[in-house]
Amino acid sequence: MSTPFDAPQHSGSTRTRLNSVPADGGGGGGGGTNVDTQRLDEAANALVELRGDTENVDNGADDDCLSASRGLNKHSAGGMAEAGSWATAGSLVTMDVRWGSQVINLKSLLQEISDKLHTTTGHYTRTEQEEQARQHSITPFG
Repeated sequence: MSTPFDAPQHSGSTRTRLNSVPADGGGGGGGGTNVDTQRLDEAANALVELRGDTENVDNGADDDCLSASRGLNKHSAGGMAEAGSWATAGSLVTMDVRWGSQVINLKSLLQEISDKLHTTTGHYTRTEQEEQARQHSITPFG
């Protein structure tokens, strides 16, 4: 799956995908920063999609762990190992619970980053519109 973070391969040149400084501006101030808000939105949307994919993978892992646990106990009394159950079955359930908590954390981080990218896009867009309006108000050529 290609994402907005995947940089195209250029021979001998390095490019920043989301933000850039004009080549003649250098890095020492005075030069403007060009923010591609469309790229920010694309990155945020890719994270939302990844969050959904994470949910699907988690559901599959849950189903597989529980199925394996039931399979290990299919021909036994179930429950504790002392009662004839496989100790591994309980460990699978424990691992599944841990996996689930990590997935919840990952999904939360993906959502947080996505929200921040969308907020940043809004800030840049609003600032650009305000600056254009200011420039327009002081330019006699309107």
